[in-house]
Amino acid sequence: MTTRRQFLKHVGAGCAISLLPSCARTRTRGSGKKRPNIIIIYMDDLALGDVGAFGCPDPGTENIDALARGGVKLTNAYTINAPCSPSRCGLMMGMYTQRFGKFDLSRGVPIPDDKPTLAETLRDAGYATGIVGLEKWDIGRWDQGCLDRGFMEAGMHPPRAEGMEGFGGGAAYRSIDGSYLTETEGAYVVDFIERHGHDDKPFFMYFVPLAIHVPHREVPEKYLKRLYPDHAGRYAPRQYLRAVLLALDDQVGLIRQKLQDMGIEKDTLIMFSSDNGGDPDAGHRPLPYRGGKKGVNRFNLQWEGNFRMPTILTFPGTLPAGNTYRGMASTMDFYATAAAVANTKLPDHCEGKNLLPLLCGEEKPDPDNAYFWHTYTSRAARWKQWRIVKFGQETDWRLYDIEQDPGETIDISGQHPEIVKEMDQRFYAWRNQMPEPAKPVRPPDDLYEHTQRGNHARRPFGYGFMTVEQWDKIKDDPTQWSEYHVRERLLSEQNQN
Repeated sequence: MTTRRQFLKHVGAGCAISLLPSCARTRTRGSGKKRPNIIIIYMDDLALGDVGAFGCPDPGTENIDALARGGVKLTNAYTINAPCSPSRCGLMMGMYTQRFGKFDLSRGVPIPDDKPTLAETLRDAGYATGIVGLEKWDIGRWDQGCLDRGFMEAGMHPPRAEGMEGFGGGAAYRSIDGSYLTETEGAYVVDFIERHGHDDKPFFMYFVPLAIHVPHREVPEKYLKRLYPDHAGRYAPRQYLRAVLLALDDQVGLIRQKLQDMGIEKDTLIMFSSDNGGDPDAGHRPLPYRGGKKGVNRFNLQWEGNFRMPTILTFPGTLPAGNTYRGMASTMDFYATAAAVANTKLPDHCEGKNLLPLLCGEEKPDPDNAYFWHTYTSRAARWKQWRIVKFGQETDWRLYDIEQDPGETIDISGQHPEIVKEMDQRFYAWRNQMPEPAKPVRPPDDLYEHTQRGNHARRPFGYGFMTVEQWDKIKDDPTQWSEYHVRERLLSEQNQN
């Protein structure tokens, strides 16, 4: 008889076996067993210190906090790359993105054609795969959109109000019918769960909302009023930020409620995290760390607060409720964990680990685990309690004891030269494995503007879900899917009515 420990170890290494003991069990339906559903909620620009479960004193994350109470809070978990596009690449590919030449934002750099995405692995394992949040697919070249790389359904992006569709590569939240994107995206997720939650086939939902990326001033006033009922006058940037976060938190609540109402909460693993640190201009709260987005020459990117993320895994009845995991983890681990839950082979290219045996206490964290980052001119490594950093033209490493000095205020490299030497060797052993940075691939001229000048893969605009079968019929004709054409067509139909 295979033991639970053996199962977790083997399935994490990619060996598919039939036994499903407690830390990866499913509920029995009829004569067979249905594997667990998987939901990933991957936020945009959510600082660790802005979540109540991670120490924020402000209201507005009650449903996210409930995930932490019902599952395991990871207090030492990282995005494996930053900012947004490479972060999402690392999660979806389960590997360091530098291995295929993606170091910085570098939109338009291809993801490997010969390595399956997480969506492709789960689709091939028999999952119904869906994505909501097409603005934040945000990876690959122009023809590597979500429906081209493993997703069977995609919640279409509502056409945005004219003149509001661009802000430095992002997108506004208001559509031509006045709907608020965060609410639309939440409704999409609930709809997908409702349609697939009782199928014999398990589902994978990748929920990547635009929230809480700026702009924040489009948030409906009802959210501001809930948080600040007695406020008068102009709202401060942080008040807008909290209102946008509250709107997203409501959607998390709707998702949790739908799982409960359908009786599939215990059949569903939820993994929650963020792509990178918060936005100082929006009044984010990175405490007890510092760092985030922006800064002169992207100065903020170098600090711990840009990489350590508010990460939660919940799997009621399988993962212990209300626990805290302090071992190091990363978003690369989401791929390996999902493959383990799906009881399918982990592709050879994946570098992450199955988190379930660690969170269940079946295994202990590897004390020698290390992570490495090289994004723009920020270079960093984390090993044990130590963190080394170089920024810009710096030639010498700075060293911080991140446990004793989370704000990275005291460089102690002179006191521990042996630690600096060890981490320097580890960093360059990793870095020297990597190819030169890859160049973005320009789309054909007729698709250039429709893919935001090659910065986004082609994607369908409209309302409701598009299936991969529908997409394959229209993807070569931008008049059928691009924002400009869909907006013009819908506006014309509205005027006729």
